[in-house]
Amino acid sequence: MMDSNVKSRAEEVYEQFCHRHSKDDEFNDWEGYRTQLTDFVIRNTKPGSSLLILGAGKCSDLDLGMLSEHCGSITLSDYRPETAEEAFRQYGLQPSGTLGFAGSDYVGITDEDYIRYTDLLLAIMEKLRDCPGDSLESIAGSELQELRNDLEQIYRNNEAYEIDLGGVYDNAVIAGVHSQLNNSFRGIFQYARKYTEDRGGKIRYLNELNAAIFETTGKHSKYLVRRLNEAVFSSVREGVIYGYEKRIIFTPEGAESPVIGTVDGARQAGEEVEGINAADRMGCLWPLSRRRGVKFEMDICCFKAAELKTANE
Repeated sequence: MMDSNVKSRAEEVYEQFCHRHSKDDEFNDWEGYRTQLTDFVIRNTKPGSSLLILGAGKCSDLDLGMLSEHCGSITLSDYRPETAEEAFRQYGLQPSGTLGFAGSDYVGITDEDYIRYTDLLLAIMEKLRDCPGDSLESIAGSELQELRNDLEQIYRNNEAYEIDLGGVYDNAVIAGVHSQLNNSFRGIFQYARKYTEDRGGKIRYLNELNAAIFETTGKHSKYLVRRLNEAVFSSVREGVIYGYEKRIIFTPEGAESPVIGTVDGARQAGEEVEGINAADRMGCLWPLSRRRGVKFEMDICCFKAAELKTANE
């Protein structure tokens, strides 16, 4: 991704974000959820049909072995091919004519855009750490406005982007993906914060900075979700297994909250399919992170292609 041997600080932070790894044992922690979701997919798809798995990652949420026995062919769709390689290793499978990977970017924002955002963000955070002032605006108001303007331009440039899913399939699975579409700016924020604080101390007015940035990015979740849905719905002949987060559950306390903030795209995903008749539906818990004590209450639906076509007319 970055050819130069000498990386800028923004490139360094962005690279750390891109190569992040979960500290949870997802394969074992998600066993119950994986079983439920896999069984739902199998009972709502015909034996021998073709299946596209979007945001496949390492397939810790879907049993690739069981699905390989049920489906005629499976295509893992993700941004990074190395995750598919990990999935194949995890299940002891080899890529073949009936089991493969199709790289796809569901968002279309470039590395260069993310690096520029990171650079502007680091400059603001350094000022909030080092410079005197009694508010975010008084310390870094002009820099914040430049960042927000830059973000708006990134989204404007992105409006014409077209998603390529690599073909047409009998069925597709898209579960827990919408919440990630507009989440990279938030993820980079956390890495930039750590980078800055590791080099000098606490950043003031961090909550205000967070709110100002994500007021800007949050406005664009709806069209990102809608564009992905249109690409997925137009790429299936039979149906879509569609899952989205409805509620966050914090454990062990059991406190619950709606899907806002980091999973705002999930709320949009639910709104986009309101009024579409589901052939089958189930609720289940996705234990996202045992380390952080976070679970999601999921709504999993099966939408037949005919219903999706009618809804889009």
